[in-house]
Amino acid sequence: MKKIDKFINSQKSIHLYPKVKKSFKTVLKKLSDEEYKKITNKLYLMVLHEGALGQVMHFSKTNDKFKILQLSIAKEVPMYVLNYVIAHELGHVLQDRNWKKSDGDKLEVDADETAERWGFPKTKKIKDWYLKK
Repeated sequence: MKKIDKFINSQKSIHLYPKVKKSFKTVLKKLSDEEYKKITNKLYLMVLHEGALGQVMHFSKTNDKFKILQLSIAKEVPMYVLNYVIAHELGHVLQDRNWKKSDGDKLEVDADETAERWGFPKTKKIKDWYLKK
């Protein structure tokens, strides 16, 4: 838990979002040590609350590749949806590459499967919430 708290506290864009912090803790606890290291290494979170049109974050210089996970959070997002979304997006981080046209839906399917393996499947309840939004 200490390493998870340390990572979350290092992410300046989530300090105003207790719900997002809680969801990240819930999801990160499900990862293996290897997955955790790969995902959190040089990962920066950009969390925008509903209605935000922009946000500026400043990063220290680095010569290494880094990853940015951007989330726009709806005010009334239920925790079960937020947990799935964060798990799905961390599944993309684990893929360690950007989408190519030839991928089709492969990366999305893989991210869903990873989220499900961690205990956050895309359920009918989640799909229904998306449809109502």
